[in-house]
Amino acid sequence: MANTDDGAVLRELWARDAIRQSIVALQRGIDRSDLALLKSVFHDDADVAYGFFDGTAAEFCDIMAGGDPDPGAVTMHRPANTWIQVDGDRAMSESYVFVYSPGEGVQSLIGGRYLDRHECRDGHWRLNHRTYVLDWNINRPASEPADWPYLRGRKGGADPGAGLLAQWGITDRIDESNGGSVEISPELMAQARHALAKAQIHDLICAHARAVDRGDAGLLASLWSEGATVDVGEFYTGDSQGFCELMLETAQTLRRMAHTVNNEWIQVDGDAAVAESYVIAVSTAAGEDGDVDTLTGGRYLDRFQCDDGQWKTSHRTYVSDWLIEQPSSDQRDEPGSMYEALTTRGGLYPDDPVYAFWS
Repeated sequence: MANTDDGAVLRELWARDAIRQSIVALQRGIDRSDLALLKSVFHDDADVAYGFFDGTAAEFCDIMAGGDPDPGAVTMHRPANTWIQVDGDRAMSESYVFVYSPGEGVQSLIGGRYLDRHECRDGHWRLNHRTYVLDWNINRPASEPADWPYLRGRKGGADPGAGLLAQWGITDRIDESNGGSVEISPELMAQARHALAKAQIHDLICAHARAVDRGDAGLLASLWSEGATVDVGEFYTGDSQGFCELMLETAQTLRRMAHTVNNEWIQVDGDAAVAESYVIAVSTAAGEDGDVDTLTGGRYLDRFQCDDGQWKTSHRTYVSDWLIEQPSSDQRDEPGSMYEALTTRGGLYPDDPVYAFWS
């Protein structure tokens, strides 16, 4: 592993966890219309750029949680692929987000990314900027059953999950504690290094998704160890170089593509590791009778090797679990649609907004 300083290892693990918690809390705040939770994740001088609103984070929070929201108009913002780069008391991150949003007679699935900047001030990590990038959307006639047999999600305190957390005495606020003193034993450091190795492998999985989705040849080629292999069944089986060429060609031919990865189960054994990751891929392709949206769910089975402190992928197998194809219902360019104001759009390397932001 590249990071050998004990203090640096622990600081990075703490920073990554605090930043990830801020991102998760922000999504929960939006979905529950919890103003206090929303404001707790931003620094006082933070700002956002969503397109439909560009301004201070405080005003954004008021918009998202203000008024008297319909408790039944439930949204779900599911972040994934959270790739965090820490540099001292500053950090930046890219997160994919999978959104469910209901409307009048329609149910929408929306895919995009958050480009966030974070700062640690007085021992507390908070967001100081967020840019939202729209990548795709699917809009279908509402099909929610009238006789719902499950606990129903709600906005605000009416939500059964929020009520249960309150009953358990759990506060929906970012922890203001900045820790204290603890003895750093050899056993604790070994556990910390093991955890950091898993975090670095998580970054590698995120890098694979970005490289494919953005058609980034340089990034994609850098992720594989020498002699690496890939097995995707009849679609492709062979060396990683041939797979990279195929995926870069695919990125150029599709109208859009996004791979959201979650459920990462990672096992590290010294300088070797294996992982299983769940992935939902969304793509839009041109068809004879119009564009076609494809949603496919599956799993990556990966092997990794750490050479000279750098984790690389030595093998990837993709297992397909389910697939849905349907006529495209993308509304990004429809006048008057809710997507019209989301003006920052995803694209390919080097034009995608992440490259200017990440640099």
